[in-house]
Amino acid sequence: MSKSLLLPRLGETMEQGRVVEWFKKPGESFTRGETLVEIETDKTVVEMPALADGMLRKIVAEVGEDVDVGGMLGEYDVIGEESSAVPEEAAAAAPAVAAAPAPEMRSQAASTRQDVTTGLRATPAARRVARQGGIALDDIAGTGRRGRIERHDVETRVNGTGYVGDANQAREVSAEGVLYRNLPRGRVAYREWRAPNASGAPLVLLHGFSGDAQVWSALASQLQRRGKHVIAPDLPSHGATDFDSADVDGMAAAIVALIEDLGLGGIELAGHSLGAAVATKVATALKSKVRRLTLIAPAGFGTEIDDDFIDGMAHVQKGGGLMHLLRRSALNPPLLSAQQLDQMAGAISKRGALAALAGNLVSSGRQQIDIRSELSALDAPSRVIWGLDDQIIPWQHASRAGPDIPVHFIPQAGHMPHWDQPQKVAALFI
Repeated sequence: MSKSLLLPRLGETMEQGRVVEWFKKPGESFTRGETLVEIETDKTVVEMPALADGMLRKIVAEVGEDVDVGGMLGEYDVIGEESSAVPEEAAAAAPAVAAAPAPEMRSQAASTRQDVTTGLRATPAARRVARQGGIALDDIAGTGRRGRIERHDVETRVNGTGYVGDANQAREVSAEGVLYRNLPRGRVAYREWRAPNASGAPLVLLHGFSGDAQVWSALASQLQRRGKHVIAPDLPSHGATDFDSADVDGMAAAIVALIEDLGLGGIELAGHSLGAAVATKVATALKSKVRRLTLIAPAGFGTEIDDDFIDGMAHVQKGGGLMHLLRRSALNPPLLSAQQLDQMAGAISKRGALAALAGNLVSSGRQQIDIRSELSALDAPSRVIWGLDDQIIPWQHASRAGPDIPVHFIPQAGHMPHWDQPQKVAALFI
């Protein structure tokens, strides 16, 4: 029997979701509990499990598409009996405030992923905290329904100290899963995505102006599932890192200190926009430790830039203004609620650190940094990735990268190709 796979309401404020990744292709079979598709909401990323054994017949909503609650994601054939406790059509159509079964539905369907080979059941939040803390789930006793591992079960493994791992390499973990390292200049925040059997050099990702580590979430999650170990810090003056820097050199020094403090050997390094300029200076300092350098829509190749965007981000006050700016940076900006946008704009405004940085990056409408000479002097293999719809820094700057540096152009992508085309960008790192 064929059925429609509909997008359920996964939170009280949810009106829409974005397809992040399909885990099955049309014609592939699945068992009950296997993850079919990953959905990004205005608050989180959720894995949707199958409610019965079956086969995916058709994908209607492709990766990157936005779907309204109750909208069709795909079609599938049911093999055997479907769970009557969690009907998908009812879940999708039910109002968030009126559906009495909704909390149970979310805990069983939207919030739990079961490893079909081991019977392990854990919430996405528990899995995320475990990945970030380098903790194996298979030896944790779950306290949730039917032995499900909850987030607090994983957090209990930090021995009540707020730290995960070996005492000599303690990593402070916040309630939001942010990791911290105390360095001479202050505390650096970072996030980590580690595959259970990660291979190759760790990939360190450096965000751009006014961003933080979370801008890499979609890309990092895909790389993690493909066996990579990804680390993304908040640059000084950004995110949860508690000290500021008004220039690229100061930011680079902080990242070098973090990499050394983490005890990383050889690394792969990538940076976006401002982060690309920082990454180039980090690669210069770390020399042979950097196995490869990737620059995504880099600053420092030319003078042209949308200085109104930089000034707007540095002085943003309200969520509406922030959303207008995000739409200029990407064709598919993240789904954020009005409350989240207001909180983000408020945090930028309250900190007030970006104005000084912006003044050192752009003056009289022109970029004030140039990384081409440092880039040409590097021994590490380097490359450039650029979206062909970039409205912030012209993609034509890629022609100035140098004759020995390959350039990958991403169609249908703006200044944030890792938002607009995360799968295409991820494929370049595999």
